[in-house]
Amino acid sequence: MDDKPENNQRSLWELGPAEAVEESAELAEPPAHVEEIFVETKREALAEAAVVTRGTLSMAEVPLELRYRRPFAHQLHVRLERHLDVVDLILTDNRRRMLSSKRRKYRLEIRLHHMFMGCDEDTVEAIAGLLGGQGGLRKNARAHIQAYIRANRDAISFEPSDEELQTRGEFFNLATVYDEVVEGLEPPMRADLLALGDIHITWGRRSQGNRSIRFGSYDFDRKLIRIHPALDREWVPRYFVAFIIYHELLHALFPPIGGCEGRAEGAQSGGASRRRLVHTPEFNAMERRFPDYQKAMRWEAANLQKILDQK
Repeated sequence: MDDKPENNQRSLWELGPAEAVEESAELAEPPAHVEEIFVETKREALAEAAVVTRGTLSMAEVPLELRYRRPFAHQLHVRLERHLDVVDLILTDNRRRMLSSKRRKYRLEIRLHHMFMGCDEDTVEAIAGLLGGQGGLRKNARAHIQAYIRANRDAISFEPSDEELQTRGEFFNLATVYDEVVEGLEPPMRADLLALGDIHITWGRRSQGNRSIRFGSYDFDRKLIRIHPALDREWVPRYFVAFIIYHELLHALFPPIGGCEGRAEGAQSGGASRRRLVHTPEFNAMERRFPDYQKAMRWEAANLQKILDQK
């Protein structure tokens, strides 16, 4: 929380002498109930700060600029242990999985998004109810947590950092190929794309296993395209990399109908079929209008196993 006053507010030390006297006179005798609430809240915070938790607390996955809020993390940890016994609390910046848990021998490991630091007691009870409750209690707890996440979505970091964006590969510069793809779009499609704002692109991480591969993905929340580094090979044609970028841009223009928000969609080959339909008729029609669509499909069919073996 920013301690600085808002633009339309001034603290006492910013006021002139006459204003300060007038302002302080108004504040001299606050309502009794306000003073009681403040004192009680302060006492509670001090008491919780002195409590030593039995489990561990990790903020290693939280952005550096938020780690000053460790007292709030400790307070959350104390409250969770009141309900759930020994808790190892790991605060994260994971935008897809806000809450997860794993039962270990004598303790419960909880991974929780940092937006829950400073949450109220009702939300703490909902977390405990979801992880340790049954039946109707879990259902009500889940609804409460979902409402809390919707109300605090501004705490989620959507904009990718400069360190996260890696466009230069050994053989392809994704930024250059992306610009070529956008330049080649039909004017109405290019206008629709520009209306979405900046879309970012980066090389993704190498995946494990050789049964399937996701060539690319599009993260709707972050407006971020990730391209699998297996395509950064001398023998991969430029038109195929361009096609995968084009495919991911279509996800931005023609999002899934229904389903969950915030999920990354992408082009995948091999392995099991998708769990939900993300390619609308409009999407499929526009995909076939890519200039080298047929050539890209033939190349993929002929080289998929080679990519899987070398990814």
